[in-house]
Amino acid sequence: MHHSRSEGKTASRPGGGELKTLGSRFRPPRMLFTAIDRPFPLSKIRDGLARQIVVVHAPSGFGKTALLKAGYEAVTSGSDYFQSLFDGGVGHCGWITLDSAHGRPAELLADLCLALGIRAPQPPASLRELFDIVADRESGAILFIDELDIASSPDAQAFLDGFFLAAPDNLRIVCASQQKLPLPLARLRVRGLVTEINAVDLAFSRNEIRSLFPRNINAGDVANFVRATRGWPALTQIALGVMESGGTDERARLLAGEHPDLFRHIEEAILRPLSPALRRTLCVTSILEEFPLELASHLSGTDLQADDLRLLEDMSPLIEKSQTGAAWYRLHPIVRRCLTTELAGDPQTDEATLHSMAAIWFAERGFLERAVSHAARAGNFSLAAQTIRQAGGVNLFIRAGHTVLEHLIDDLPAGVIHESPSLSLCYVLVLAKKGHIKAARERMEAIKQGRALHGDEFLTIEASTLDHIDGLVDIYEDLHLDDAQILHLERMASGFSPQSTWELGWIYNHLCIAYTRRGNLDLARLSALKALAYYREEKTAYAQIFMLIHLGLVNTLAGNFSAALTFCREAQDLIQSAQWTDVNLEAICRVATADVLYLQGEIALVERSLGEAVNAVVQGEGWVDIYSRMFSLLARSRLRLSGLDTAMAAIDKAEEVAVERALPRLKIAADIMRVDIFSKTGLIESAVLLAERLVSSLRDPELGRFWTWREESDFLVAQARLLKAQGRPGEGLANLEIVMARSRANGSGYHLLAAEILATVAAWNDGRHAQALEYFQFAIARARSHEVTQLFEDEGLEFSTVVRAIVRRFGLKVFSADAVDFIGRIIGQGEKSAFGKLTDNGRRIKSPLAGGKSLLSQREQQVLLCLHEGKSNKEIARALGLSEPTVKFHLKNVFSKLGVSRRAMALAVSAKLNLR
Repeated sequence: MHHSRSEGKTASRPGGGELKTLGSRFRPPRMLFTAIDRPFPLSKIRDGLARQIVVVHAPSGFGKTALLKAGYEAVTSGSDYFQSLFDGGVGHCGWITLDSAHGRPAELLADLCLALGIRAPQPPASLRELFDIVADRESGAILFIDELDIASSPDAQAFLDGFFLAAPDNLRIVCASQQKLPLPLARLRVRGLVTEINAVDLAFSRNEIRSLFPRNINAGDVANFVRATRGWPALTQIALGVMESGGTDERARLLAGEHPDLFRHIEEAILRPLSPALRRTLCVTSILEEFPLELASHLSGTDLQADDLRLLEDMSPLIEKSQTGAAWYRLHPIVRRCLTTELAGDPQTDEATLHSMAAIWFAERGFLERAVSHAARAGNFSLAAQTIRQAGGVNLFIRAGHTVLEHLIDDLPAGVIHESPSLSLCYVLVLAKKGHIKAARERMEAIKQGRALHGDEFLTIEASTLDHIDGLVDIYEDLHLDDAQILHLERMASGFSPQSTWELGWIYNHLCIAYTRRGNLDLARLSALKALAYYREEKTAYAQIFMLIHLGLVNTLAGNFSAALTFCREAQDLIQSAQWTDVNLEAICRVATADVLYLQGEIALVERSLGEAVNAVVQGEGWVDIYSRMFSLLARSRLRLSGLDTAMAAIDKAEEVAVERALPRLKIAADIMRVDIFSKTGLIESAVLLAERLVSSLRDPELGRFWTWREESDFLVAQARLLKAQGRPGEGLANLEIVMARSRANGSGYHLLAAEILATVAAWNDGRHAQALEYFQFAIARARSHEVTQLFEDEGLEFSTVVRAIVRRFGLKVFSADAVDFIGRIIGQGEKSAFGKLTDNGRRIKSPLAGGKSLLSQREQQVLLCLHEGKSNKEIARALGLSEPTVKFHLKNVFSKLGVSRRAMALAVSAKLNLR
């Protein structure tokens, strides 16, 4: 292979002329920055060369030249990968960096000949002649072209069109440019010949930046730098230089994306080449999160020309299109900071005036949140307050989402809020959603008592709105959700016409919560569906998400686990599309989803998901049912994964929240969790003391009013487990029968399933073997269709032992084939946690087999297989290397487990149950 990169070689110009010396533009430039291997973008070059053309396009500083150089060096190193692109291998690899002289096609043709290693006495006079020479070569050629956009004259563009369209197959091209050129890429894409690499592909990932930065930079600082720079390679290289020489303060500014060296690069490489009109436009729009062109022109007082508009489209990701609408844009975070600094230093620009202009523009077009934000930043609080009131005040909260209202209220001074009852009502909601329930209640009562002081403005607040907010605070306080409140809400609903969709939506929302608390699950589910339908008519995504979450929670309680998961998934999708900034809402949805995922055995996923969600729920919005589910699931999953200490830490956190928010029911739920876990882990004395305290609480007239059907059912199940552990299974079974009767009455499939599973063990231990079988069959039928396995597995080895005893006593013939497969899986998983542990006699427990076959030992399976092959006892003994009496022993066990007495029946039953 030969390369056209040595200094001093000469070649003649097309048409005969004086010789010229090959200059530095015919080889990659020197680079002294810290380099890292970047396999992904380099692999895209490799894949693109297998097609024919690779186009690299990105703004300055994204490493285009570095990538081309890495590709060039990979080719010239003789890599087998590139050699295999052509039958004759790679015969030539060339490089050319274009400059302003290449705007003339003759100059461009001459230098392309040199870059391609053409040394003919009469150089090609046209592109066709050049291609004929290249096509006649037995080997292939690869050409790297840097700064392609420098050759921007119309003649040069026409020449390059022909160059890319007509290039022979044994010529492969990699080119790079800052600006998108009018190349015939569409036609090349249709032919499958082009691969494109953009700034997103070139940006450093967090791991790449982590590998470049010194080890003493923590992960949080790396994350902040990535957020500010979005992996801009040039800024990362600048940061490395500053870190080597700068002090602590400089390093802090650097990692925050606010260092002058970063701004200087942006000024020199990005902003300075812009036209004055475009730079001014970007400067004034730096006050905006995102901007439409119409507003940009309004603020700057200038209209952008066609070239500037094309450049806007061409500068991604430094200027990106927004999804808000057509012709809306968003500045790269650090570019915006740089421009904001420039704007602040402009003595002729008043930022407050710009904010006021933006506020009025947004208000006139219905962009409420933006209008209020900019009015507040301009100091025009009267405009901000008036805008909120005109938009519907507190009703805006559920329509637009909590985060919207929070941002609006945070922009207003306290005095402005307290002077207006409608804004004060908004503030109540913000406090409640942030978890400041006591402060929200106090503010709510103050609003009610001060209605005479506020006159006309208070009269504009509808009574139903006050009821709505009052009811929400009640939910967070876990108060007044009784029969009287249900009757009040039902009467309110009957008083509205079907067209009052907003009012009916929130009324049925509250009814769903109240019915759930009272144990009327069918009515709760029906109310949630009605509320969801009304909110869908209103097209309010935020409210719809909450109703989907409630439907998930209610269906989980009802035992409709698959439906519950479907509703939760729909809520997650809606959050991602409409409320992705609401961390609290996303965390609540995680809790509802985790409830089903835990039941299906996704313990590690549940523990990780809730571990990430717990802080958001604890510090923000939540209610007792969400808290109790979250901490119960967290404790149970941690008990399985990491032991008692971490499980108890989760329950301690539940009690802490109960105290902070004055939620006695949550404190009761936390104590029930402790009884359950103490009983499972053998801490019987502690469990007994706590259970006695809970019994006293339930019987106490004052404390007993905080108990609901859920706490009573959970406690009866936990107490039954404790009684079983104390050797009193009959008393425990009596508890479970109460739970089962109540659950059948109110439709709680979840508690019915949990009670049936535990009752299987309790009844067996109490000698009621037929009853144990009945409970077990009911539990399997309830769980199998939803793939709910974890409640069985949580009972551990004792449950597996009881199930094996049931199988030996009654045989597998009493179960269906699907049930046998399910039984095998739950037994296998239940025993899995004991793998590798020593049993009492010092032997290690063997790993269970998959499916129903785990109900038979390995030797029993071998004997059964021989039966299906028609072997006699002697033949089985000979095949397995056993004595005939041993074979008879195993056959007896097989017959017992299958519940049969003859070979023919064993063959029929095992075939039916898929045990062959």
